[in-house]
Amino acid sequence: MSSNCESAERAMPPRSDMTAAALAAGQDALYRRIDEIGRGANPAVGCFHDGVAFPSEYLGTKRRIMWVLKNSYDETDEQGNPASDGMDIRDWFSDEALAVAAKKQIFVKMALVSHCVQNGLPYSADLLSQKASLISALKGIALVDLSKLPGGTKISDRDLKPEFALFKEVVSAQIALYAPDIIIFGNTLHLCFDLFPALDYKNPLRTYEADGDCVLRSFSDGARLCLEAYHPSYPMEYENYVGTIARAALGLA
Repeated sequence: MSSNCESAERAMPPRSDMTAAALAAGQDALYRRIDEIGRGANPAVGCFHDGVAFPSEYLGTKRRIMWVLKNSYDETDEQGNPASDGMDIRDWFSDEALAVAAKKQIFVKMALVSHCVQNGLPYSADLLSQKASLISALKGIALVDLSKLPGGTKISDRDLKPEFALFKEVVSAQIALYAPDIIIFGNTLHLCFDLFPALDYKNPLRTYEADGDCVLRSFSDGARLCLEAYHPSYPMEYENYVGTIARAALGLA
């Protein structure tokens, strides 16, 4: 493990004593490591600084929720290269950006799940009209990608695996730093379950079905609840996607 990852983990106070400043400092150390790895892989490409956009809001939630997805999407130029020189979740989740994000299916689903779980609520279609609550819910999550390199709207497991291998130490350090109570994997747990030695991937605690199909599997690694779900961009009714994750997270039937 690199010195930046090690310094981030050494600087972590106990969970109950974690401050927004300490989380931000640990996160900045990991960003330096992300950039170091990214420059080694492709000097012409900027990486995604993922994680927590609002440390105070994240630490103030009743249940700390982390989403683990594959990689971030970036526009490309005429040569097919990423258009931006890196991205930052603090820009993605700025007030202006969130007003736009709250209209996109992927972020709407993530916001609805967070709102339901934080407030102990089942899913209801009425929640879709509560834009301010959904934006607030997004501010309280952690969003971690297995690869910090920009990509398109889709990436195969075959292409993702070597990229994840580059950033595996960082993802492990992010899980330690953010200390989530619940991790929601958007079709990614099968790629990274070895980060959780106590998790028995072959034997889920429970399998959840909707319309006859398996839509969620729940696990525990002894420290947190791990939910294996579809990616939030997957075309699925809100009731089935959001409702099922909320029930699993809240321990409802």
